Amino acid sequence: MDAHEHIGQTPPARLPIEEFKFWFDLNNLIHLPTRGAEFTWTNGRGGVRHTERKLDRAFCNQAWLDLSCSMSVSTLIKQKSDHYPLLLDMQVNSDTFASHFKFVRMWTTHPDCKSVIKDSWRLHVIGCPMFVLSSKLKTLKDTLKVWNKNCFGNVHNFVKQAEQDLQTVQELIQVSGHSDELLDEEKKAQKHYEEALNREEMFGREKARLN
Repeated sequence: MDAHEHIGQTPPARLPIEEFKFWFDLNNLIHLPTRGAEFTWTNGRGGVRHTERKLDRAFCNQAWLDLSCSMSVSTLIKQKSDHYPLLLDMQVNSDTFASHFKFVRMWTTHPDCKSVIKDSWRLHVIGCPMFVLSSKLKTLKDTLKVWNKNCFGNVHNFVKQAEQDLQTVQELIQVSGHSDELLDEEKKAQKHYEEALNREEMFGREKARLN
């Protein structure tokens, strides 16, 4: 939109900027303020060749604003792209949906899985056979939910922590400016984050096969 959205040796061309601003005004668009990284693109180079620009933004018309009851835009962490992705969080109603219990095959790979099921199934229940079966299944479901959270919940926590570490480095680059040391830290954090995503994907693939 302007020269202040650029850091680097080569200044941006004025003609494309003016054409974009003319198109923006012609269509009566509204710019949505974005939280997070000020510059959304970098060439990834070090030293004097380093360049940063704000090339990504969110905008809409008045009809889109009237449709939503709340809206926010923020940058996410930069992973395999040289752009920061934008997250548009738009809410049109407050409906929520409860998740259903599903047995995940990945649980069977854990050495404690069989003993957890056995211990839960030993529950003494008095009543007709169908009532006993229903009660034990309900107890087992609750037991597996807690066990899954304690044993496998760290898969998602690992991703969140790796994402936070990468975000911290990228925010430091935004505030303090780039340096070769920070760029190296960013690459290491990106690798760590990718490894965490791969672990989470393996877990998610087990769930997807149920469908």
